Amino acid sequence: MRSAAKILILASLLALRPACGGGGGGGAGVPAGPSMPTLPGLVATAPTVPASLPGTTFPALALNGAAANQTVNTVGQTDAQVQAALQNALNAGGKTVVNTGGAPRTVILTSQLTLGASAGAILDGGPDGLTLDGNLNTRLIHLGDLASLTVQRVRFVNGRHPQNGAAINGGEPRLTFLTVINCTFDNCQTTQAGPDFGGGAIRAWNTEHTQISGCTFNLCAASNGGAVNSLGSRLTILNSKFTQNAAFGTGGGAEKGPTGQGGIGGAVYVDNVSNHATATPQLAIAGCIFNANVANDHAGAVFGYTNPAEPSTSIFEACTFAGNVVVGGQGHSGGIYSQAGTLTVRNCTFNLNSVPGNGGGIFCINTTSTIQNSTFYGNTAGVLGGGIATTQGNVTLLHLTVAQNHGGQFAGGLFSTTTTTVSNSIFSSNTCTSNPPAGIQVNNSFAGGGNRQWPTAAGNAGKPVSSSGTTFADPVLIALAANTSITTFTMALGGGSSALNPNPALSGALANDQRGNLRNDGFPDVGAFEN
Repeated sequence: MRSAAKILILASLLALRPACGGGGGGGAGVPAGPSMPTLPGLVATAPTVPASLPGTTFPALALNGAAANQTVNTVGQTDAQVQAALQNALNAGGKTVVNTGGAPRTVILTSQLTLGASAGAILDGGPDGLTLDGNLNTRLIHLGDLASLTVQRVRFVNGRHPQNGAAINGGEPRLTFLTVINCTFDNCQTTQAGPDFGGGAIRAWNTEHTQISGCTFNLCAASNGGAVNSLGSRLTILNSKFTQNAAFGTGGGAEKGPTGQGGIGGAVYVDNVSNHATATPQLAIAGCIFNANVANDHAGAVFGYTNPAEPSTSIFEACTFAGNVVVGGQGHSGGIYSQAGTLTVRNCTFNLNSVPGNGGGIFCINTTSTIQNSTFYGNTAGVLGGGIATTQGNVTLLHLTVAQNHGGQFAGGLFSTTTTTVSNSIFSSNTCTSNPPAGIQVNNSFAGGGNRQWPTAAGNAGKPVSSSGTTFADPVLIALAANTSITTFTMALGGGSSALNPNPALSGALANDQRGNLRNDGFPDVGAFEN
């Protein structure tokens, strides 16, 4: 039984390749119309408002306060007149502020607005509410080669395009900067499947830096990256919310041949962050909520592939991944899929994500991966690693709470076949189905110590998470809740918990817990939460 499981696992892992579109030109002969998956329901055990993260390395972006070069007045104007005025303003460049007369105004566009090649502009919808509506018929804004745009305080709805960027598309083949602040994207969708198509709301090509801050993406859909599709660009997403977005392509990337028609990254798809010679090769996502996004192939929430030849970094801080789903084949990662470069995950919660393959919360194959002060609760993998699955690089797990996750075969909490250290962490009530002797909670015993594991199990089924320094005793975890945090939900420790105030004190404890509270009583608690 165990040998058969190993063969199946190896076959599954060897079949995994970078699921990126690759060398372009994809989509020839692609049938029109998406294979739209059923949207999962929103998860209640998650914050409703993204965190502003004051004092962190990733504060929210402030609105651009430059003086207006021109004002577009919508009062008493028809939609056609407003569209013409907006286009003239973009042609003129500089900053445009929209005056809606103190009341919200929706403008139905009959064609896309355009910002020309090498042009720069700031579009500010004003304080009262400008909505650009594509009427299920047109893309909303297209950016030319080497254009640069800041857009703020605008709602984008009902954008449509066959292939890329139904709300904002830029630039082809290059974009200088794209900054999107305090905007909303509702029901913006592309309509064709293909390995190189994507971005229901935003598609950014070869950008020096794409920045998204304080935005909401809801019910957006595309072949890859239901909300955001980023190629060759440094990408930063801050304090934003992604709900029920979908990657509707099927079969994976272009390397799969004619059957590879996308379906990667239910909310966000990133393929390489290093095409611009002077830009920092980085993906950074902080203070964001990903709730009930879905993909047909890989990565229910975020797919991040970076160029192995560049020193790229991927950082996730104070984010919630709740109820994100992959529905097709042997797809990996309900929450984050990360490949190549370095990965850092800190102060995040992964709850109730699911995937038919490996890594219900995270699937990572990076040079180095560091996951700390994070909670994994109730995630499910059809094969291995209900909470976390990893097969490459050096992996460090510190102050995690990993509870009630499930692996279809074994390793309900953590599956790893690479160099891994687990310290000061809780593994509680993680389960598996078909092969318990291979390890119910973990598939191996790793380096590290200061861990708590529960319940006990006989023989290999009860492998300790660390080969030394694992105590089998009940951590008495309390149900996932806000626990005074403005960022992520956590699991507090109940009375009599084995994780409370261990003596001797933990080695290498972090100064703060997942919520940012100090561990300063001399005996820091095990796991992500400090009582």
